Amino acid sequence: MTDIPSQDRRRSRFEVTPEIEDRGLFKRGVTQIAAILVPVFKKTPRGDVAVRAYVNQGEEITVLFAGRRLQEFGPLHEELVRLLTEANYSAARQRKDPPPINSIQVAVQIEGAWRVRFERSKTGEDLRVLQFMAARWGFQDRNGKTVTSGKRALFGQRSLDAGAT
Repeated sequence: MTDIPSQDRRRSRFEVTPEIEDRGLFKRGVTQIAAILVPVFKKTPRGDVAVRAYVNQGEEITVLFAGRRLQEFGPLHEELVRLLTEANYSAARQRKDPPPINSIQVAVQIEGAWRVRFERSKTGEDLRVLQFMAARWGFQDRNGKTVTSGKRALFGQRSLDAGAT
């Protein structure tokens, strides 16, 4: 195999406007879903946050909080971590096993876009994975107050982006 450097076709982060970012994230437009998020987080290679979620009678998906919306993920992250901590603390006080991670849930209304990815399983077969790119979201905190975060998806004119005259 030769050592050919891979070409990074992404723009510099200083050249990316909110419209350009959203055109890349929400290529097929936006829709709304109701999802149940559980406190299972991971970072993607691009620095986005992926959270395990369930829709439609328990179908597992991944919700991605990407780009400029990452800073607004804090309150939802704190709520999920708080519920996890309380559940584990309560179980420890009662000398019980911690509850299953999927039983710790936050119901969230999310506006965003679907995308399908394929991941290779341990057996070598390709698995279809549903991901939902979050633009805006809302949930109720422990006091019953509705917390909304995120930003409306922007779709600017293609001719306005870099290189157009």
